[in-house]
Amino acid sequence: MATIAQNIYLTKKEKLNCKTCGARVPKGKAFVSESENHKGTCFGCSPFMGYIMLPPGDTAMTRRSKKHSTLCGVVLFWNQRRKRYERKGQLVEESAIEKARLECESDKESRTLKNKKAAITRTIQDKAYIIIFAEAIRNRYPNCPMNREHEIATHACEKYSGRVGRTANAKQFDGKMIDLAVEAHIRHTETNYDGQFGKGKGKKEIRSDVKLDIRRVLRKWRCD
Repeated sequence: MATIAQNIYLTKKEKLNCKTCGARVPKGKAFVSESENHKGTCFGCSPFMGYIMLPPGDTAMTRRSKKHSTLCGVVLFWNQRRKRYERKGQLVEESAIEKARLECESDKESRTLKNKKAAITRTIQDKAYIIIFAEAIRNRYPNCPMNREHEIATHACEKYSGRVGRTANAKQFDGKMIDLAVEAHIRHTETNYDGQFGKGKGKKEIRSDVKLDIRRVLRKWRCD
């Protein structure tokens, strides 16, 4: 039988109420629900009391412990900088963790070899993607300074950065995503944007101040 998975939010809201006991769920405490916008329960009224937290990082342990647990609670916390929920780990039965640990120990060497080969493949694929992304920048901005497209692509496509080059649309070489990558580069290298911080202005105001300069450079690089 498939494991039943539920979301456990370390809520970013100031106040939520448990649909079972009616108690208030304060900000930062566990709220078990499909989303924060759906009715849910406090942790005390959830079926996860006595379950063990398994931190993220070991894909095999995560997958196998979930398989062996009756329930799996995916714990999510709010990343204020990225404005999104991110995985903090999962709650599973203690026996499931032990079974997963034994399985992982039994095939550790073969998985290590497989992971090394996969890492090499991903590195090759990432390098190829950056080259193609740079070519797409050059095609869209033919007057971009020499080799600047490679600098833009490398920065925008950096792994685990959350930057525009790692989005699904960018990987389809969507024109808007390419524009955003080029705009970000121009903002930091062709305007006085970075030098304006610490002078009493907010980020929005500084961005507004350099908007016309960015548009001017974009037109020049596009040959409008």
